[in-house]
Amino acid sequence: MQSRRVGEITVLTCSGRIVEGAESAALRQRLDDLLPDDPHVVLNLRDLEFIDSSGLGLLVRFLSRARASHGDVKLCELPARTREVLRISRLAPVFDSYESEADAIAAFYRHASSTGAKDRFGTEILCVEQSADVLAYVREVLRQAGYGVMTSGNLPDALVLLQASKPKLVVIGADLRAMRGTRAADTFNALVGSVPLVELPADFSHREAGDAGSRLLDQVRAVIESGS
Repeated sequence: MQSRRVGEITVLTCSGRIVEGAESAALRQRLDDLLPDDPHVVLNLRDLEFIDSSGLGLLVRFLSRARASHGDVKLCELPARTREVLRISRLAPVFDSYESEADAIAAFYRHASSTGAKDRFGTEILCVEQSADVLAYVREVLRQAGYGVMTSGNLPDALVLLQASKPKLVVIGADLRAMRGTRAADTFNALVGSVPLVELPADFSHREAGDAGSRLLDQVRAVIESGS
């Protein structure tokens, strides 16, 4: 099982078997750890080899708990056999299933946009920065200033968020902004050209925190207000 965050969504990629016993214990524990604070989950099942009735019951139970916590669980990249299991068990309509991770993630943001859920799925500003500490600092500075913020630590996931949410502004670290030569980097740079951008200086992490945050807010406000 591999886990990563894409904005406010947890993406879990499962391989092997989800069956009663030790095989599903790690997944059950990880899902339990997410609730109630992080109930927005994408389960990528592309490498799932087998699921028994107990394993499917685990997913149904977690889906119910996630929705009770005002979240959801979306499945993606289901193998043919898993799709058949859901069809035979008549549980296919219970889950939202998508062909790709990007489609599943975008579905969360489409729903948030239609319901005005700015607090959780902020779509005003996309922050992209490799340092987890810098990313956390920038996110909270902007949120405390009243902006809806989503974050990514890499360009492939940032590209998904950029396409899914259409932010008003992108804040990006200098190292990531300079990346070229990969499909994700080239596509991101092509798309971000139409979005206002604030680049974090290469020495941003070494600046005095108060001064760095104040200068960033001044830049962000200037860009956002000029586009209003």
